[in-house]
Amino acid sequence: MPETAEQTALLDALTSKQREVIAFVSEGLTSKEIARKINISESAVNQRIEVIRQRMGGLPRSQIARLYRRQRTLMLTIPTSNSLTGNPIQLQAIGGSGQVGHVEGAAGPEAHGAGGIGSVLQPSTISRTLNGPAGMWFRLGAIVLIALGIAVAALLILAVAETLQDMSAHSQT
Repeated sequence: MPETAEQTALLDALTSKQREVIAFVSEGLTSKEIARKINISESAVNQRIEVIRQRMGGLPRSQIARLYRRQRTLMLTIPTSNSLTGNPIQLQAIGGSGQVGHVEGAAGPEAHGAGGIGSVLQPSTISRTLNGPAGMWFRLGAIVLIALGIAVAALLILAVAETLQDMSAHSQT
């Protein structure tokens, strides 16, 4: 069985049609479901999967799907000079295309001129607030506000129910 670096290289070498099929496989779709989605026969899907399996050294379909999902997840570390924590964040690639979806508050590659490799993601204001020194208090405050909102809603429902009950009792007399 090839090493992880070799497996990643093998996945990168797949054709766009093979990548399309393996993306659907990684989402848990059956060959029949994939065939319907991309308008080809089920046997064509199975052939593509078999070619992928052969290229990957005979790995089972499920393991190739796991490798593909792992490859699509990019680990980017925000440089310490630009972050509060220096903890890694994860971005999910869009449909196996290699493009990274936008993250709230993060500057996309186009915001850095040439972009791509070497681009720096900035944490959002919300992220800095919630993960900063006072983050616990902000989260606790949010929980308290939500609990108060639920309590007020419950009181309003009880008041409406009581009013309806009183109206019903008065109409019957």
